[in-house]
Amino acid sequence: MKKSFLFFLLLFILLFPVSVIGIEFNGNVCYYPLSSNSTLEISYTHSVSLTRVIDTYRISKDGIYALQERWQEFLAGQPIDFDYRAGSFYVKNLNTFLGKSWEYWFIPVNNVTVKIDEKIVFVQPKEEGIMKIEVKKVPIFLIISRRC
Repeated sequence: MKKSFLFFLLLFILLFPVSVIGIEFNGNVCYYPLSSNSTLEISYTHSVSLTRVIDTYRISKDGIYALQERWQEFLAGQPIDFDYRAGSFYVKNLNTFLGKSWEYWFIPVNNVTVKIDEKIVFVQPKEEGIMKIEVKKVPIFLIISRRC
């Protein structure tokens, strides 16, 4: 009786759904537990100007909010309006709701690094692909087995 209770308790805990940030790149997925307001930073090299771009997001169970864009040049695909300069970066502050998922397409020259709450959780492999960031609920066992 005691063993079956413990078994079902463990099963319940492992199947309990929790909010996560999912990062998928070319079919490989990892999950990071979501705090009440996590910060996600995507840093990459712009493929035309070959300068750094840093996009900052706030992630909550409600979804993804773009907070800030930082870039160094005004070439193809980069914003032309900014709020201020910080060192070598042009900075645009935002507070834009993007929904529950957001996608980027990256090529090897982009050298992407993703941080959640200042911790590096993803470094782009040397291949092109689509990176999808998603807020969702998954069972605890998936966080354990596929943690970023």
